[in-house]
Amino acid sequence: MTGKVVSGKYQIVEKLGAGGSGEVYKAYHIQLRTPWALKIIPSDDTSADNELKVLKKLNHPAFPRVVDVIRENGKTIVVFDYYEGPNLQELIELNGRIDEKRVLNWAIQILDALSYLHNCPEPIIYRDLKPSNLIVLEDGTIKLVDFGTARQFKKNNSDDTIYLGTPGYAAPEQYGTGQTDVRTDIYNFGMTIFHLLTGIHPLKCNEHQMKDLLDDAGVSPDLSSVILRCIEKDPDERFMSVEEIKKAICSCNDTRHVKYQTLGKNAVEISVSGIQSGVGVTHFCILFGMWLKNKHYKTAVLEYYESGDTLDLCMLLNKEPQLKKLGYYQIKGLCIYPSMGSEKIDNFRRSDYDYILIDYGIHDEYISRLMPRSDIRIIMAPGADWKIYAINAFVKKYESILKLPNTYLTFPMQDKKSINIIRSYFKKINIISVPYAVNPWKTDPAVNNEIESIYQKIFQIRKV
Repeated sequence: MTGKVVSGKYQIVEKLGAGGSGEVYKAYHIQLRTPWALKIIPSDDTSADNELKVLKKLNHPAFPRVVDVIRENGKTIVVFDYYEGPNLQELIELNGRIDEKRVLNWAIQILDALSYLHNCPEPIIYRDLKPSNLIVLEDGTIKLVDFGTARQFKKNNSDDTIYLGTPGYAAPEQYGTGQTDVRTDIYNFGMTIFHLLTGIHPLKCNEHQMKDLLDDAGVSPDLSSVILRCIEKDPDERFMSVEEIKKAICSCNDTRHVKYQTLGKNAVEISVSGIQSGVGVTHFCILFGMWLKNKHYKTAVLEYYESGDTLDLCMLLNKEPQLKKLGYYQIKGLCIYPSMGSEKIDNFRRSDYDYILIDYGIHDEYISRLMPRSDIRIIMAPGADWKIYAINAFVKKYESILKLPNTYLTFPMQDKKSINIIRSYFKKINIISVPYAVNPWKTDPAVNNEIESIYQKIFQIRKV
């Protein structure tokens, strides 16, 4: 077809794709040299008239405009807007799973488009939402294409005449268990968002694995709950409208109302060390990092020492293949880089992250020279009464770094009374307590509230 001129006006330059309802090509108007998308469908195919009927009704920026309809040589050729940009399936194949912040932005746009369809005088059910039918423009705008499977909802129908949809994304009712309605699009939406966030095609897993896969991808618990409700097998267990989903997603998004101010770098850099071994430096870095990650920021933990706890953790969880391939491994979306050393830390691509935590292990004079380069410095100390003299000796030795702005001496698992006593010993030092959390990967609301109050103290916060 390349080079062919259609109706004396449009010259085809390349094939864009093919689906159940026809083939799509990119073409230029011969005289105007403007690009258009041409969909060629056999005229005896009922989907041709169905798609035309749907597209003619649409007036929304997320959908292509029909500008011409040509019938020749037993074909129906629909000419509509051409969009320059990859589809989301191509982005998954290129990058793997997509960052949650980007997906949330796309999700809201998709829901707005579905809401428009569902609220037409005669509701339109799209029925084939999937990454390959979603094009993203350079400015992040989402366009929804291919209406070959769309249908108008008929209230009195008990089931559909034709069952259409793409395996993996299609809802159970699309295979003959009932009539498709707005909840069908909700199921398609949930599976599409699942694929974007995990990078895993829905056909490659079962419903019982999906929650764990979302957790492994580091998806926030609130958003995971929204997705899992969208993909319930029973339509009555799903959201009843896309407006409900949008409200739930915006509620998830409300947790992202703060942004911590950087001090001249691409990422906020937090360095952490300990007065002695066993005070919980690595544990704190993971706890800190997971809290930031759950606030939807891309976060990494960099361990300075070559044989540290994060390397042991990597082997314990059988993450060595991931570490060998990527240079880091992930647990629930938190990126961990073991055995870095000063050279790798110096050359680390800070622009790839919103926050990085450097686990320096035991504090010494060399670490004292490295830490001032960070935006925030945290030095951990034991809280036992009999350690107060050792802490006092440390404070005297490293007084210069402890007096720097944004530097904190922390005491894990101390109550308010104990912290007040400690402050009475070290009046010129910024002192905070760190809550007790057995599992830093999964904290309860009480611990999260304590962490929230700590971070409000140690960061400059501005509304965005």
